[in-house]
Amino acid sequence: MYRRNLLLSAVAALLVSTIAPVGPALAQSGDRTGLYTYPGPGTVNTHWIETPGGGLVVIDVQRDLAHAREALAAARATGKPVRAILVTHGHPDHYVGLGVFKEAFPNAVIWSSETTSETIRTDPYGFNKLVQEFDPANAPTVFTLPDRTFGGDTTLEIDGLQIVAREMGKAEANSGTAYYVPSTGDLYVGDLVLNRLHALFGESSTSEWLTALDRLDILFPNARVVHPGHGASGPKERLLADQRDYIVTTRRLALAEYVRAGDTPAAKAAANRAIIARFPYENPAGLRDIVAISVDGLFAEFAKPALAPVK
Repeated sequence: MYRRNLLLSAVAALLVSTIAPVGPALAQSGDRTGLYTYPGPGTVNTHWIETPGGGLVVIDVQRDLAHAREALAAARATGKPVRAILVTHGHPDHYVGLGVFKEAFPNAVIWSSETTSETIRTDPYGFNKLVQEFDPANAPTVFTLPDRTFGGDTTLEIDGLQIVAREMGKAEANSGTAYYVPSTGDLYVGDLVLNRLHALFGESSTSEWLTALDRLDILFPNARVVHPGHGASGPKERLLADQRDYIVTTRRLALAEYVRAGDTPAAKAAANRAIIARFPYENPAGLRDIVAISVDGLFAEFAKPALAPVK
């Protein structure tokens, strides 16, 4: 219950950033890839890939209907139809706009892992309800679900384009999928990697997140460019190294205060200050207190029972 309330608080804070007027679309393309995002706090990325068959594969579709419509307009400006939509994980800032794209391109197939689809459908954290209650005019009354799912690892063939999908397990979300294009070396990772932005540790699973980064590195040795769910795309080696450093360092800073003063407000406040001083980063989701939320998640993780020693 504590973790659920923590995550609901995070989404509530995130939604505050969406009441500002929608900014202009920022589209860029090259090497058959494109991006829609927007300036300011609360930004999230919608990526697309041009296919050999003359269409687009879109990855993630925005946090609300207004931004989803802008993302759709940016994709349409290419003059190419959307053939498929891929969802990286079950957080609403990546799937709320599915209905907008599906209405515009009814033949486009929405793909996700079974875990992600089930998360959208069952809404275990109450995210969908919260989105609807906060801004009913900017939220779907019914959340569109993926058309097709895969159990774990698969290879998709979409309009002449091969995309390798690998389930990465629990990290920033309860599960995340990486999508890799072997022909170009482009790797789409959702929120597994953020480019020098504060990460959200509300799931209390930073150990699993580090394992997922190692798996990402091993599974895709030929990946050239990582495209994150928030922040700018960049070279795989640097973005993975930066994300590891952020997680390891914030864990160490928070653990030092946890060991020194226990699970107390003073220890959490000290950890919050230390992390912000070490990483003067922006908040990718517009959460005013994202580091404080993450510190709560880290302290909950530190409080988990240790594994029994091997005899």
